[in-house]
Amino acid sequence: MKVEKFEAKNLRILKKDELLNDLLEFSGFPEPYTKAEKRFSNRWRLQYGQLLINEDLRNLESVRDIAKVELLYDKLSSCVGSVLSINSLREDLEVSFDSVKHWIEIFEKLFATFRVSPYVPPKVKAVKKEQKLYFWDSARPEGSAAKMENLVAAHLLRLCHWMEDVEGVPTELRYFRTPYGHEVDFVVLKNKKPWMAVEVKASDDALDPNLKYFLERVEVPHAYQVHFKGTKDFFIPNIGKHGVRCLPASRFLANLA
Repeated sequence: MKVEKFEAKNLRILKKDELLNDLLEFSGFPEPYTKAEKRFSNRWRLQYGQLLINEDLRNLESVRDIAKVELLYDKLSSCVGSVLSINSLREDLEVSFDSVKHWIEIFEKLFATFRVSPYVPPKVKAVKKEQKLYFWDSARPEGSAAKMENLVAAHLLRLCHWMEDVEGVPTELRYFRTPYGHEVDFVVLKNKKPWMAVEVKASDDALDPNLKYFLERVEVPHAYQVHFKGTKDFFIPNIGKHGVRCLPASRFLANLA
């Protein structure tokens, strides 16, 4: 993605807002996306989870308590957008901490989920260990806000993989959070340095104060606040050293290529 050329005259918008809505509703998996029918999507998602656990997982690992693994997979749907608490999941499932941790690692090996670690800038107090979890099936999370954040996460991780595989540039997807509640959804690191910050919002409201807080303390060449409802597209200067671009999610995602 050539962020340096991310200007209004060079941007292309998805032809229809329905395309973005379909991604949120059905995910980018071919079967539910092309069918674009709620009942079919629900059946596909149910079957996908069953096959994942009862066939793929069993072929990869010897897991005795399959029922608890199924419960964990269902519970993870409500964890998207929040800091992942393995200890809380352990208590709910009444299993060991190591079991939950291992099962989540299996989901990642099967490309069902992925985790995002925190970014800790120098001289800024931030959480160091708490991770966030997302699904490759971006329509699986519960709630519209979680689906929006998950969709952007999947696209940004895809960008990181592309930059590493094609350009050979070490790239990581992180997030930022302080003990005081300041949080930025995503920080992309290039060569271990912050390169892009992205905050995801439902509507085209004013700049999120947490993104402003972060940019005033950490130099990031490219910062975006993307919204799923509304058409406003504007640039805010004098936020940090480089300013912030606020734009529709359809426009942002269409240019992650």
